[in-house]
Amino acid sequence: MSDQKPERPGDLRTRRRPQAAADERVDPVDYRQTEPAPTATPTPAPVESSPTPPAPRRGRPRREVTVPFSTRLALDVQDLIDAAVDGGEGTIRSVVEEAIRAKYGEQYGASGGGSNV
Repeated sequence: MSDQKPERPGDLRTRRRPQAAADERVDPVDYRQTEPAPTATPTPAPVESSPTPPAPRRGRPRREVTVPFSTRLALDVQDLIDAAVDGGEGTIRSVVEEAIRAKYGEQYGASGGGSNV
């Protein structure tokens, strides 16, 4: 142990310094992606052709607009909902929506069946 080595090499201090993140100046609330700058590539002249139908949308389909519904129910009502779901009437959501439409649909002007999309 005659060699006197420093406890840590000096270059470790410079390499391990905190560095700013690559997206430090990007607002995390701004969800829009920045588009890359257009490159100057020559484009061929457009060829006239018959209009083609638009390509089908890729990705997840748009969801229907819904609102959260959280409420306490009496046990007998919960049992009725569970029985309807077990009887093949659909999901809990569809059972509740159909019951509300059947009871109050005509009185308050909502359509009688299906979803309002």
